[in-house]
Amino acid sequence: MIKFHRLWVSTASSNFGDGLLRVLLPLLALAWGATGFEVSLVVASSYLPWLFGSLLIGLFVDRLNRSTIIRAANAIRVLATFTLLAVTAADLENVALLVTLSLVYGVAEVAADLSSQSVVSQVVKDEQMENAYGRISLSQVVANTLAGPAVAGLLFAQTQATVIGLICTCYAIAALAVPATPDSDQDSPEPWSPRQIWRELRVGVAAVTSNSWLRRAALSVGVMNFASGANAALLVTYAVSPGPLQLTTGEYGLLLSALGIGSMIGSAVADRVSRLLGESHAVAVGVGGLLTTIAAPGLSDNVWIIALLMTAGSAVGTLFGVKVISMRQRSVPNELLGRVNSAFQFVGIGSAPLGAVVGGLMASMVGIRPVFLCLSAVAALTVVLLRPWHRKPAAVTA
Repeated sequence: MIKFHRLWVSTASSNFGDGLLRVLLPLLALAWGATGFEVSLVVASSYLPWLFGSLLIGLFVDRLNRSTIIRAANAIRVLATFTLLAVTAADLENVALLVTLSLVYGVAEVAADLSSQSVVSQVVKDEQMENAYGRISLSQVVANTLAGPAVAGLLFAQTQATVIGLICTCYAIAALAVPATPDSDQDSPEPWSPRQIWRELRVGVAAVTSNSWLRRAALSVGVMNFASGANAALLVTYAVSPGPLQLTTGEYGLLLSALGIGSMIGSAVADRVSRLLGESHAVAVGVGGLLTTIAAPGLSDNVWIIALLMTAGSAVGTLFGVKVISMRQRSVPNELLGRVNSAFQFVGIGSAPLGAVVGGLMASMVGIRPVFLCLSAVAALTVVLLRPWHRKPAAVTA
């Protein structure tokens, strides 16, 4: 279990850095005088690699050593963070630079996350898989959505350099802690060629599209992340002064930490609750929680009510995330994990940047609060039609 604990530390550290970063970049954009739509572009660019690069990166994950990919991705993040520090120190307040750096961070995140998900099956036994994903999920939500945003928001008003230095340290630890893992499980993979790359990409996509549950689950995650992307892009403009909620940067970080508090509670009891409810009911209840979180800022202009709804919604919504990931990983052979995960995330997370851009455009025309309600309602209707909680056991084969 030593390898698992090293992976656990690496994942938690990189997610703490991600949590700091997802608050820092939009706050920097606001401080540099960006418009609401420009802030949404900064947020969208961090998700964009999931749309345009996840399929190809997933192929690398199945062909190359996964721990090496994680180290390289975190090294890229360290270099990007040094660049961000230099930009802020030189007072080069250019939103286009933030968008570019956000893209670089996004590419590294795709590579690290896809590799980390696939590495779990290489460092734990099958019977330990569910518990391993639960523990990693708990550390991710605590670091990414609880500790990271709170610390970034509180420190931002004091010194931006401290936040940036902390981010750099997190990614360095993540690179050093990751354990060594075996090389690719593929038997004598064919040499790289455009035709071979295309053929292997199609294998991952076909594995998702040909499996009814994987297809519906990916589309469901995609619809909810479309709405979540809009939520993430608009919330900072809506919450931070001079926005309607009139929050300081520290208070904004604490508001985002409501998601982490809920997710921490949900992750701690997810396995027990899912056994009590049953797999299908746990997924359905989790969907309701996620939709509540997305709609929360549109349901009230009272920050305490919003925080309460976000906490409750994320606690319940964790059921969906934990169960869908474990169900997906159990049904896919290890040699296909990278490509299947990337195809799944291509739809599931690749929709987030589209949501951020669309949300920004809608908000400029009708205001921010109606967008939260409209997109959450559309997501609810679509997910009910897709029924991701309805699954017949069917393993994916190579």
